[in-house]
Order: sequence, then structure tokens, then C-alpha cells
Amino acid sequence: MIELTVRQGLASSISNIVEIILIYRLITKNLSLKLIITDFLAILMMIFLSAIFMMLGSFYPVLIVFYLWLVDRIKSNPYIAINSILAMCTSIIMSSLFDLVDHYTYTFFIQGKAHISLLGWLIPLNDCVLTFIVGVFVIKIICPKIKWFYIKFPNPIQLWEITAIYFILYIWLTVIAEEEEIADRYASLLLIMYFIIIIVSVTGFLTFVKNNERTQYQQRLIDSYQSQIASAHKINKQYDEIRRERHDMRNMLLSVQGYIRDHKDKEAEDILSTFLQNDTAEKHYDEVDHALDKIKISGLHNLIKEKAYKIVEKGIPFSFEVNTEIDKLPGSEIKTARIIGILMDNAIEATLRQAKPYIQFALIKHSEQVYELVVANSLADKININVAMKFEHSTKGGHQGIGLSNVTQLVENDDHYSFSAEVKDKVIIMTCFIQGK
Repeated sequence: MIELTVRQGLASSISNIVEIILIYRLITKNLSLKLIITDFLAILMMIFLSAIFMMLGSFYPVLIVFYLWLVDRIKSNPYIAINSILAMCTSIIMSSLFDLVDHYTYTFFIQGKAHISLLGWLIPLNDCVLTFIVGVFVIKIICPKIKWFYIKFPNPIQLWEITAIYFILYIWLTVIAEEEEIADRYASLLLIMYFIIIIVSVTGFLTFVKNNERTQYQQRLIDSYQSQIASAHKINKQYDEIRRERHDMRNMLLSVQGYIRDHKDKEAEDILSTFLQNDTAEKHYDEVDHALDKIKISGLHNLIKEKAYKIVEKGIPFSFEVNTEIDKLPGSEIKTARIIGILMDNAIEATLRQAKPYIQFALIKHSEQVYELVVANSLADKININVAMKFEHSTKGGHQGIGLSNVTQLVENDDHYSFSAEVKDKVIIMTCFIQGK
């Protein structure tokens, strides 16, 4: 058993809790002043509870994991399952490393020495050095890959269940080792056990990722095959419609020919008017052209015009506003075109089957460096905007298509763009600010 002064033992335990939470925050890239204050208060509460129930030694990883889960739960974090897995893995690996470092620091430098009141501080000091090394490893190696993991596995329930069982077993083994003082009598066995814990954690995690990648690849092949079949059915349906229209046109021409032969010009004109009647939406094309004439960027003008004409053709009520002539925009024209195309396609798709659809488009110039793009449309049902913007969410119902997450990905880390979406009174309002640096 490691024997330290009360202050050294308390300092070591508190520093271990702080260091585990710090490594977790580095992994999840979630550091802020507000969180630091919250973490500090939580650490004080853990120490208080542990002091009351006399359980600080073995159970502080449980308190840490529960606290981190509770924070995500309160914030309704959509990645709560992933974060819980990362919290458990971080607690297991860091606690194992702390136990190893503490044991061999005590064995080689402190045990049997007279100045334990001074040498005992080597244990929290070495734990800090270990945390620094792990922190550098996390920043350089883990952080660049963690975003990919969030994207690929947004809700890995099966991995969470396996990790939870593994975490409980680890706590159970640690409690037994502490109660039975195995660390003193079987140091080599303890060393092997902790190395196995770390290796199994890393290996199991990598195996899960590899297997899921293979499963997702196979699912993509299946989806691609089904999409091809659906496209073939759609093409066949369109061909049948063309054949019917050709047949109807032939019958109409025969009727017109008969009226002309009988010199019944009025009847011929009526039947032609009936067949070639212009939709009342024709006048709306002029409204679109007039509104979009203020956009002098030819590529964006043509893109927006094409989408607007599609809205008119579908008979969807709309509103277009461009407050002044715009001949240039900050940022990339290609990226801006992609954002506009995605937002307008989403709006059209969401309103196709609504009883009372509506689409609004606005491009507002606030200054030479600040422009505001707004696309809004009516909603048939309530939606969860956080789910709608989730990566690869594609139910294709209630405007929860994959487009919104694509916009989020496009504007991420680009100072020229900022994107937000909100729902008010069954209307989703998507706003993208385009600004110069």
C-alpha cells in the first residue's frame, strides 16, 4: 500500500480527477471558461462525497463518468453516447497509468525513505508529467481523428454497452486489488493486468471501427443498387408518360384537323387553347426575373433563376427579395452557389406535398462586406432542428434531409460564412451571413 501524508494523498487524488477531466476535454475539443468553472465545482462535490462515504480511491472514475454524462444530458448533446464512451475509456486508461506510475514511483523513490513528507510529492508531480505527455499525444494524434469518429458513428449504442460492461469490470477489479492489497504483494501481476487493460481498450476500439466501416461500405453498395433500380423504374414511368402525351397530342391534332377541314376555325382555336393553355403562373416568371435582375453575378443569377422557375412550375407560392444591385460577394462563388442550391432544393422538397406551401428567398446587402442570405419555407410537421442538421440524417421527411448538415460542413472553419437555422410557427428559417474578413 502506498503511504503518503494526508495532504499528499488528497493532492494526488484531486490532481488525478482534474487530469482525467482535462484529457477528456482535450479529446472532445470542449474547453471553455464556463465548463472550467463547472468542472471545478463538480470536482469539489466529488471530493466532498468521497470524503463522506470514504470511497475516493477506487470510485472516483465512476463519479467522473457520471458527471460528464450528466453535463451532456442537461445540454441534450446529440453525441452523448460517443462522449460517454470516450469518458469511460479515458477514465480506464488514465486511472491505469496513474496506478502504474504511482506504484513504481513509490517503490523506487519513496518506500523506506525517511523524508516521506518531501519525497511523497513525487507522486502527484509524476502524475502531472504523465498527463502532460498524454495531453500532447491526444492533441497531436487523437484530436485530428476524433471528428471523423463523430461523423462515422453518431450513436454507437452497441459499443457503449460493451464499454460500460468493460468499465464496470475494471472498477470491480480495482476495488478488489485495493481491498486485498494486491498491489503490494503482486506488483508484476498488477503491471500485466493494467497493460492488458490498455491494450484491450485500444484494440477493441480499433476493431469496432474497422468492422463498422466494412458494414457501412456494404450498406452503401446495397443503397446504390437500390437507387439504380429506383432510377430505372422512374425512367420507365417517364417513358410511359411521354407515350401517353404523344398519343393525346396525336388525337388533339386529328381533332383540330377535322375542324379546319370543316372550316370551323372557332372550334379549332378553342381546342388548341384548351390543349396549349398557359398556366396562370406565367406571370410569376416575370416577377422572378424582375427580382433577380439586381443580381449581376451571372453564375449565381442563373442558378437562383433555375431554382425559382422550378418553384413556379410546382405552383408553390413564393416571395423573392433582393434589396439592391449585387455584383460581387465575399467568399468563394462556388461555395456560395452550393449553399444556395442546397437550401433552395431542401425548401422545394419540403413543400412539395404540403397543403399550404410557401417559400421565401431573400438576398440582402447590409454593406460592401456583409450580405445576408435567407431561405425560409413552411413545414407540415414539427421538427427537431438539431436532428435535421445532424450529419447524414436523411429521412427525407419534414425537411430533415442531408442538405442542412452539408451546409454546416461547408461553412465550418470558413470566416466568410456563418449559418444558422431556426423553426418558428411551422416555418423553418435558414440564414447564412456572407462577409468579408
